[in-house]
Amino acid sequence: MYLPGFSYLLKGRRPKSEMARVMEQAAKLDGLAALVARFIPTETFAVAGERDRVFTARVTFTAFLGQVLHRGSTCREAVRRVQTWFLATGRTPPDDNSSAYCQARNRLGLRVLRQAHDRLCRWFVDRTQPGDLWQGRTVKVVDCTGISMPDTASNRQCFPYAGGQRPGCGFPTGKLVGLFSLATGHLQRFAFAGWKTHDIPLLRQLVGWIEEGEIILGDRGFCGWGLIALLAGKHVDVVVRLNQARHARKTRMHWVKPQRRAGWDRALWAELPEQIQVRLVRYRVETPGFRTREVVLVTTLLDAVQYPDQALIELYERRWQVELNFRDIKTSLGLDVLRTKSEALVQKELSLQVIAYNLVRGLMLESAHQHHQPLYRLSFKGTVDTLRQWTPLLDRAADAKMLRSRFEDLLLALAADLVPYRPHRVEPRAVKRRPKTYQRLTAPRHQMVVSPSRRHNRSLSFQRSHPLS
Repeated sequence: MYLPGFSYLLKGRRPKSEMARVMEQAAKLDGLAALVARFIPTETFAVAGERDRVFTARVTFTAFLGQVLHRGSTCREAVRRVQTWFLATGRTPPDDNSSAYCQARNRLGLRVLRQAHDRLCRWFVDRTQPGDLWQGRTVKVVDCTGISMPDTASNRQCFPYAGGQRPGCGFPTGKLVGLFSLATGHLQRFAFAGWKTHDIPLLRQLVGWIEEGEIILGDRGFCGWGLIALLAGKHVDVVVRLNQARHARKTRMHWVKPQRRAGWDRALWAELPEQIQVRLVRYRVETPGFRTREVVLVTTLLDAVQYPDQALIELYERRWQVELNFRDIKTSLGLDVLRTKSEALVQKELSLQVIAYNLVRGLMLESAHQHHQPLYRLSFKGTVDTLRQWTPLLDRAADAKMLRSRFEDLLLALAADLVPYRPHRVEPRAVKRRPKTYQRLTAPRHQMVVSPSRRHNRSLSFQRSHPLS
């Protein structure tokens, strides 16, 4: 009380509140490891020839995943969680230096992360029920989004600034194209590149994971002759919105092969057919508050009896679910701004984000199937919040039977937290809270000079280029 600068080691015992906080951190990490083991087998993280380290691939993966699920978590806090986890399980903890953990993150190979992602996606495939399919077929939704990252030399080399940003005043920006399952909502594959890359070349990187008989659902950014012809050659159908640069009045048309191949490999372009047959579906949007009034769909589903216009319209309206999936990833999990400072770690952080997202979607799917609730009524944000509070209970399970019981209680709690059914709800893209009236950064921070009067704020670079001002 009178000597607050003294260490707690000299006081005889740690305060109860501090002890409770430490044990809670250990329980969170151990409970998270139990959650990962439920969906991803432990042997997935076995690395041949790996030394006997404190930060093994499994420990590093779990600690890194904890940082992803807790966006404010630093490397130092991740080390503290590993220390308390080891102490709680009777093992020798690592030291306080976070250098070993950072080196372990650099050693964590993308191959291990991809193996974990593949095992998790296989879990979804095995639990997809026939009622989840559309017309008995698997539908995959594709869309793109932008992501920024710290302004470092390594990131700038691979991911340039967005347009109109001055050197030292912007952030490297990338574009991510994701391939989602419409039935389960999990992210199967993704491709990531600089923001200048078009959507279609990124989707071409994912064609190998699109199987015969599936349907691709996308917006008009993916309405390209080459892409549709490439997928048709694999016996994959598409339902996309007609690109705004094209105008068609018929309901059936033979789409002739363009003369320009625009970024396609010459040999691959030569293998594509000379024309493809497509079907066009038009409909009016009568819902008040919607921005679009008329939509024209392009599809290779030519049988109007098996696939009537109304069924295709209802299918395309479900495409909006992919926007909600990206909102869950970027807002609920914080993927809109990455935190790693090198290109290699950016790829690993993206992989961890996708795995974290799919773990949450796996809990939602299991809860929906077990308690007979529609998957779209379960809240992603509510699942993340419940999971954060429930992981200490998973750690305190005395045996495997109690652990299964705790998981059953967790699934029941998720199924009871349903989102109200509000179809055609109007949510304008507008911000209510006003931003701070600070001046924008127009020069590198070490060169920026801010005047006391906001009306006369000038940067040092402007003063140097205009010495008489």
